[in-house]
Amino acid sequence: MEQMTFQQLTDELMRLYPQGKFAEALDVVEKNADRFPEQAGRTTYWKLCLLSLCGRTDDLYSVLQQGLDSGLWWATRQFAVETDFDPVRELPEFKRLVEESDRKTIEAQEHIRSDRRVLVPDDISGALPLLIGLHGRNGNKDTDVQHWEIAHQRGWLVLLLQSRQALFPGSYCWDDAEKGLEDILFHLDEIKKTYNIDPNRIVTAGFSQGSGQSIYTALTGKVGARGFIGIATFIAEPDVLVPLIDPSKPVRGYFVTGEKDHTLDKARAIQKILKEHNIPFAEEVYPELRHEFSQDFASSFEKSIQFILG
Repeated sequence: MEQMTFQQLTDELMRLYPQGKFAEALDVVEKNADRFPEQAGRTTYWKLCLLSLCGRTDDLYSVLQQGLDSGLWWATRQFAVETDFDPVRELPEFKRLVEESDRKTIEAQEHIRSDRRVLVPDDISGALPLLIGLHGRNGNKDTDVQHWEIAHQRGWLVLLLQSRQALFPGSYCWDDAEKGLEDILFHLDEIKKTYNIDPNRIVTAGFSQGSGQSIYTALTGKVGARGFIGIATFIAEPDVLVPLIDPSKPVRGYFVTGEKDHTLDKARAIQKILKEHNIPFAEEVYPELRHEFSQDFASSFEKSIQFILG
C-alpha cells in the first residue's frame, strides 16, 4: 500500500474527526506520525486531543510527558481553548503537565523571530505587484504556499510571512494583531531593500486567522494595500476593525467563503462592519466548502485581483 503524505494524513484526520470516529483517527495518526518527524509538535498534539476524547487518560499523560522530554512544548492557550481536553482539564496531573509545557513555551519564545518565504517571479525588470500572504492559526510560512503559487505564476512577488507568536514548534498564530502588524511592516521594509515594489499594487491576503490579520493590516493603511483577499476569514472579535477604518485610505476586499465553514458567522460579522462603513467588497460563496481553500482557487485569485485593482 502506498504511504500517506502528510496532507493525506491531515485530510483523513479531518474526515474522521467530525464523524466522532476518534479511536479510528488516533490509530491512523499513531501509525503514520513517525514518518513526519518535522511535524512532531502537530501530530503529538493530535494524539493528545484524541486520547482525551477516547478516555485514555494515562496514555495522554505518557504521550504528553514524552513529548516534553523530547523538547516539544505547547502554549497554554492550546489546551485552554480546545474543548477536546474538557474530560481531563481539572485533573491535577494534567494541570501539572500543562504548566511544565507553558514554562518550556516561555523559554522557547525568547528565541523565536518572525520569518518569511519569498516567491520571486521570472521577470523582475519593472515595478512588481506584491501579495503579502498570511497563514492561518497553527500554520507557518510554508503552509499555504501551493495556493499562493498562482500569484507567483501571474508575475506577482509573493511574501509569505510567519508570525513570531508560537503555539508549538512549527506552529504560529496572529492572536495579537498589533504584534502581527509589526512583523508584517518589518518584512515589508526588508523586502523593499531588494525588490522594486509597485506601491499601487500591494494586496494583503490570508487564510482563516491570517485572513483576519490581512484585513486588519489593510485597514490600518500602514502597508499601502489596495485591498485584501480573505479565505475562510476569521477574527475572534470583529469589532477590533472599527477603529481602524479611515475613509481617506480606501481599500477593497474579496472574500472566498464556504457555507459549511464553522467560522462563517465571523466572516458575516466582518462584512457587516465593512458594509456599514462603505468599504466595497465582493464574495464567492461555495455551498459545500468547509474551512478550506476552494479547489478552483486560481479562478478566485484572478477575480479577486480584478475586483481589487479594477
